[in-house]
Amino acid sequence: MKYRETGRKTGPARQSAGPRDRMQTATGRLILLPLILSGAWILEIFFLQGWPRVFLHPEPFGLLFYTLMTCIFIGILVPVLLMRQAFLRGDANMHQLGFRSVRRTLLMAGLTVLIVWVAVVLQNPAGTDRIAFLSLFLLLLPTGIASAMVCCVLAGTHVQAFVRERGALVAILAGTAVSALLFALSLPAHFPDAEIPVSFLRFLSAGALFALFFFAVRDVWAVSVAVTGILVWLTAGWLDPAQVFLQYPAVFAAALISAGTLAALQWHLSRHYVTIAVPADRSL
Repeated sequence: MKYRETGRKTGPARQSAGPRDRMQTATGRLILLPLILSGAWILEIFFLQGWPRVFLHPEPFGLLFYTLMTCIFIGILVPVLLMRQAFLRGDANMHQLGFRSVRRTLLMAGLTVLIVWVAVVLQNPAGTDRIAFLSLFLLLLPTGIASAMVCCVLAGTHVQAFVRERGALVAILAGTAVSALLFALSLPAHFPDAEIPVSFLRFLSAGALFALFFFAVRDVWAVSVAVTGILVWLTAGWLDPAQVFLQYPAVFAAALISAGTLAALQWHLSRHYVTIAVPADRSL
């Protein structure tokens, strides 16, 4: 099946632009803009979460301010604006960007939650306390959603679109490499006191794992659940579930706001920017 995008029209293409001009334009919108946004996201993580140690001492104001500015504004809203441009220019469709039908989203997200829960039953990073795992999961959910959006949906997909003429395998590997590297670079921003050489490799490997998962399922909700679960395991021993539980209302509110924002945006995109499968024209 071929895919066709429907939505607002972008107007006629510029016929006067030569190959070199088109390459420079593509480099700017598919490489530079996503990387600049990713750099801004990492800097905000450091200044609003890593340096003030919000995860170690999750008091309500700091946690909600970090969630709104870093996870929602820079991590969700701005990437969606850039994704909209990628859709209108034909660089990627909504399926490739991870926004699918409600039925498929519920199926893939549900299966991912089940996989994460089975992993918790087999080896809980919080010991025998499953409530502690849930508390850490909710604390890290806004970060998990933002990581999925910035590293995979935005940077990974745009890089893939930039090199797609070299073949599907090269495009997916390039997108995976960029997604994994950005996720690993967020480590020192989140935890400035972490043992960077060892932990960086763990974050890099985890980033490659969930990036490949994203390119396999192409679902932003499923990969957000996977990233959040991976973050709980990666940060095992660094965060105190008791401290998180003391601020549970703020933690729950931050998780709810992030998930609600993503759900509202998906609803908006599904109504205005649709990707549909159409039969290939066999007469050609």
